[in-house]
Amino acid sequence: MFEPSLPLTVCAAAAFDVAYALSAGTLLNRLWLGNGRSLAGDRRLRHCLAGYSLLMLVAAPLQLIILAGSMTGDLSWGLAWSSLPDVVTTHAGRAVTMSFCFVPLLLLLSFLPSAFSRRAGVWMGIALVLGITASRAILGHAAADGDFTLRELIQFLHLSSIAVWGGGVAIAGLVVVPHLAETSNTEAVIGLGKRLSRTVTIALIVVVLSGVYNAWRGLGHSVAPLPRTGWGRTLIVKVAMVLLALSLGSRVRLLVWDKGRSRPDRVVLIKRWLRIEAWLMISVLILSAWLASLPPAEM
Repeated sequence: MFEPSLPLTVCAAAAFDVAYALSAGTLLNRLWLGNGRSLAGDRRLRHCLAGYSLLMLVAAPLQLIILAGSMTGDLSWGLAWSSLPDVVTTHAGRAVTMSFCFVPLLLLLSFLPSAFSRRAGVWMGIALVLGITASRAILGHAAADGDFTLRELIQFLHLSSIAVWGGGVAIAGLVVVPHLAETSNTEAVIGLGKRLSRTVTIALIVVVLSGVYNAWRGLGHSVAPLPRTGWGRTLIVKVAMVLLALSLGSRVRLLVWDKGRSRPDRVVLIKRWLRIEAWLMISVLILSAWLASLPPAEM
């Protein structure tokens, strides 16, 4: 028997969404590094992009099979597999397939050092990520109002901004800043932190505004379902973690701009707090996938 349960659905969605956001973060960190990059740092980022692309290559087909299983009544793997040609013609099937089509090109970019080291190549990668974003924006609850609607536009902005914030912070905290700290490149750490701070500040405004809109629509224009539905309770947990991430992020931003401390001391603290914020952002991305897999409170 094949039963695409909620945990399996959430795992597939979370794997894709986390890999997608970290891919965006990898490309953004490459931009933020500018000319101060190192060959070793470039190689690490290319390896990250390749790994996240491979994860998306696995997660997207798994999502299609889960979608097929849910449409055929969860009878068997064989039946789900045989129904895939019909599933890819549905709205949800087309959305997953479209997002999958951009991933091999993103993987190819990670194998081209010359392209990855140039701004034009990085911007090409960001364009591919935006293509994935557009495909994901028409998947799930946002498609309830039809195609090319305000709800899908808001979802596109929400996914883009949370990928900038969550992916950018996660890659900076877990990959880039530790590498720069190892090379004692304190000036590069501070410079990266300032560019991250400016970009994330803009992304946060979009995250908050689009998140409020999505939450209000998902709750059916009322706060009453918050404590009474699984969707509402999950939303409460997500909001709490976002607020915690905001407080940690504020701490990091203050350290970046604090000229009262010596640069080495600031780098040590930035590295420590940014790593915590990075893991918290990955948790937020997983919660977002969980939320997207639950029926909204408006239903």
